[in-house]
Amino acid sequence: MLGRWLSTISAALVVFAPALRLGHDGRVLGRVLRQPEASAAESLGGPSAVVRASLWEDAGAEELADAVQPPAVDFGYGPQTSFFPSAAPRELLISFDDGPDLKYTPLVLDELDRWGIKAIFFVTGSRLMGDRPEDLARRELVRKIAARGHLVSNHTLTHRDLCRFPDQIAAEVDGNSEVIAETTGVRPLLFRAPYGSRCRSLEAALAVRNLVSVGWNLDPQDWKNLDSDQVLVYLQSRLARLTGRGILLLHDTHPSSVFALGPLLEWMARENRVAVRDGRAPIVVRDYAILLPRRAIPETGLGAVLSAVGRETPDFPALFPSFLGER
Repeated sequence: MLGRWLSTISAALVVFAPALRLGHDGRVLGRVLRQPEASAAESLGGPSAVVRASLWEDAGAEELADAVQPPAVDFGYGPQTSFFPSAAPRELLISFDDGPDLKYTPLVLDELDRWGIKAIFFVTGSRLMGDRPEDLARRELVRKIAARGHLVSNHTLTHRDLCRFPDQIAAEVDGNSEVIAETTGVRPLLFRAPYGSRCRSLEAALAVRNLVSVGWNLDPQDWKNLDSDQVLVYLQSRLARLTGRGILLLHDTHPSSVFALGPLLEWMARENRVAVRDGRAPIVVRDYAILLPRRAIPETGLGAVLSAVGRETPDFPALFPSFLGER
């Protein structure tokens, strides 16, 4: 399936992967894709304020007409997710970008399992392409992420700033969706733009694909902070003042976040016990269901069959409310 699809966009991908090869299992798999022109900050995978600033300084009139003015405060959610009404006065959703990583992602999974938390993993497709042993291991790791009940989502093929390269939106987004679908058997429903990029061309492309754009409003910038204690202190300070919904951006490719995760969750448990004792609102950790788009029930032809035998069509929404994303 992946091989047939990739053959249709090979021209679009030529800028990324001038040579594709056949994997051991018969699929067409690209070599790890790189950005030779990427800055050091970009290569670390963090939200690059420098990149976004340079876009506005260097862009011409046509680019500026297409861009969406970046917000003055921390980026969070994007136009399609906005601030859904919270189900609790204080709630938190945990997400990880840029993985999977063979060393650190398993540690994250074990820690989340210990607390019974389900997170979103925005994976970069180039990590799943290839036929080397480590490529096969990363694909198996993504299957384990899904099997443990977490949501695998789209973070593009090569972590490019798609508002700087709008001609590559289709290849980057669709390519990663196909890689994820081939690996897990499930097509992603959520998308996170590298660097938090926002522009009309990207938003239009996501709308056509029914991909919900998910940003963040809590970011310890672990891509430039190598000290897990500093990450922990930052998050404790922010979460102590949290109101409404927070979406936490971490990277399962950076040890500072990975090793801060356990102490952070232990701190939250202690703080919540004190809050409940004192009659204050605790922080409720939510799973990804709060962001999933509502889906209509597909036509199955069952109604016509039941009518032919003289029976009424069952009330599917009543029988399966969760299928519609009720919350």
